[in-house]
Amino acid sequence: MTEKEFIFDPHNKVDHIYGYYMFFGSILSFVFLDIVVTKIGPPKNVKGDPWRWNNLFISWIHAAICGTWDILCLYFYPEMLDDLVHHINYFTYLMIAFSTGYFVYDFLDLLYNGRIVSNWEVTLHHIAVTTMFWYNFHEEMCIGYNVVAMMAEINSFFLHSRKLLHLLNYKFDDTFYRIVCMVNLVSFVFCRGWSLWRISYGMYMEYHRVPPVYFKVLCASIFVMNSINPILFWRLLRNDVLRNLAPEKKSKKQLVNGNNNKNAHIKSN
Repeated sequence: MTEKEFIFDPHNKVDHIYGYYMFFGSILSFVFLDIVVTKIGPPKNVKGDPWRWNNLFISWIHAAICGTWDILCLYFYPEMLDDLVHHINYFTYLMIAFSTGYFVYDFLDLLYNGRIVSNWEVTLHHIAVTTMFWYNFHEEMCIGYNVVAMMAEINSFFLHSRKLLHLLNYKFDDTFYRIVCMVNLVSFVFCRGWSLWRISYGMYMEYHRVPPVYFKVLCASIFVMNSINPILFWRLLRNDVLRNLAPEKKSKKQLVNGNNNKNAHIKSN
């Protein structure tokens, strides 16, 4: 069986030239947005590296657009879950091309600003995602799987919101900040955890429906994603939950000793 026989779908009415229009248009749009955001500059209360604010803010905009777009894809076309390999229409197809353009832009931004090594998780993520997304929209296959994968952008909206609030000097005990952190953790488990599980399950059940070389590259990409996400989740859990538990444990220990005097507590131990 040839590669074309693997991916052929007689009901496919999509022309990938429009995917490339969207792909290059997306790159140029984010470059233009970067110029505008850089010219405006970060808010006055943001301290530190201006590039970090710009990069996060643009990532937040991408997450807002694609997170909403992805929800609409799942709402209007739930039948895609019945065949994630051959599902395709312009609404879902162009979202993948648009997002692929963003990931290429962001990789180039990291490269241009010398952040490839310091942001190694993001670099690996972009390489893994861009490789598969570009191949899929070029060959017009597995678009449904890409839509499932893009559920991660729903979580990314809250993930980037958390980081932006941190740069805006919100306190860790601020109510709004803590709400965003909790929604971020919950959406992380569902939007990233479930989507990766569904893709991994599909790889096991439908490996025979895609070309062998494609399947091997996909395995490498999913391995990267399955390795990065637990690390990221642990960091979020440690910073947003375990950090808040530490003071409580300390206070309980002090109360057991009958007072809140730090020196007395130390001596009693």
